[in-house]
Amino acid sequence: MEAQFESTDEHYWNRSSRAAFSFDDDDEIDVAIDDGRLGTGLSSAIFNDDAVSEASFDNSSALGTLNHLSIKSILSDEALNLVLQEQTLDDHVMPKGVTPEEELKLLRRQIQSTLYSPNLEATAQKLLHGKTVPLEMFKSLHEKEQLLDTLLVNGGDAVIGVLLFLKRTLNATQFHNILQSRPKALEHYLSYLRQSGDVSNYIVELQRFGRHQEAALKQFQSALACSDLSTRKQQLQRLIDAYASAGVGVIALYEQVFSAALKLQQLQEKEKDIVAVLTTQPTPIEVLYGLCTQHKNWKEQDMLKLSSPQRFAAEQDISPAQYEWTAMNERAHAQAYADLECIFERVANWNPLKPKQFHISFDLALAVLRLHELQAPNTVLQLFLSKMSNTTEKLALAQRVKCIKAVIDAMVGLKQQQELLHLKLTLPERSEEQFYCENALKTLQSKRWTTDNIKLKL
Repeated sequence: MEAQFESTDEHYWNRSSRAAFSFDDDDEIDVAIDDGRLGTGLSSAIFNDDAVSEASFDNSSALGTLNHLSIKSILSDEALNLVLQEQTLDDHVMPKGVTPEEELKLLRRQIQSTLYSPNLEATAQKLLHGKTVPLEMFKSLHEKEQLLDTLLVNGGDAVIGVLLFLKRTLNATQFHNILQSRPKALEHYLSYLRQSGDVSNYIVELQRFGRHQEAALKQFQSALACSDLSTRKQQLQRLIDAYASAGVGVIALYEQVFSAALKLQQLQEKEKDIVAVLTTQPTPIEVLYGLCTQHKNWKEQDMLKLSSPQRFAAEQDISPAQYEWTAMNERAHAQAYADLECIFERVANWNPLKPKQFHISFDLALAVLRLHELQAPNTVLQLFLSKMSNTTEKLALAQRVKCIKAVIDAMVGLKQQQELLHLKLTLPERSEEQFYCENALKTLQSKRWTTDNIKLKL
């Protein structure tokens, strides 16, 4: 820097005595001009007091003399260029017609701010107000840390600017030590990397500070964001391979998710007809729904076929409740009601030879209401209602969905003979429901007579 000011008339800049001075002292100065050249008296006066040019200048003969001075006669071209580059420091806009003494005052202050000790509070305030401030005067590590700590108290975008300055002017160890000891600064820096789209550095920093699960999730999201299917598969495979041998503490669930996502991409690649009608990047549930539309044999669970809904649900860790709900909705929409019971049939694990049993993984009442909403016939509603063990709840739900046969069955279970008689009178003459109700009454009366007869014999 000092080499820029080397000239026979500017040895002042190279002396150690320039380390501290002020342009705002109240000492009087003498301006000496000899033969139109700047002498040592004027050279010293420029960097002492501004009393003549700022406070008490009164258009005297001295003003007339200064009006004829050129900036280049006071500063070299190199020094002048440096000052002009730093004009944004104080946000001064020099108006037209400015007087020479005002111009000199502004230039002197900018030189002082650029070359000498930084003003911490003033710089912080300007940064917090969104002003552009050069930070090169903060040279030592302590000064830089002080500036960062001052801004961290108030936060804001100014912190990012200072952090980028620290990264540029410090070595990697110093910079990361600062982030390690200041969690708030680390969060600011990570937020900046994330919002700027610098995914690679964002992941590196997460891993550096031991946040491996967040790094893995970001890598996973980045892989899924690839528009090309082949590239997406490659990225997922690299992710699986990397975390399989890394031993960095990623939870097992993440590894399962990575593998399931890769299998999903492989299925999309092989079963293009099935997923063609889906979105560009369908969710596993959407793919399962598509597979259900193409599945033909619901009586058997084919775990060997790649497009089998049962196999796909197992590979994608789709819960039984999600699988059953998705399949039930698809079959009901397709009006394939004969397949509905097969969805809920299970073979006991402890005895494969035992006949299949009805098993549902979510609330049976939800299934009945959903099927009623999808306008399933009463025979289907009656089938599901017959699986309810609580007779009182079954009666209330059957009445809600207007499934008369299920209502009759529930009344028989509750031995509500009078209610059955009343219901029979409301049913259409010679209708199927009326015949069903009459048979239910006969059965109920027969059971009651048999029970009473047994009691009399005893």
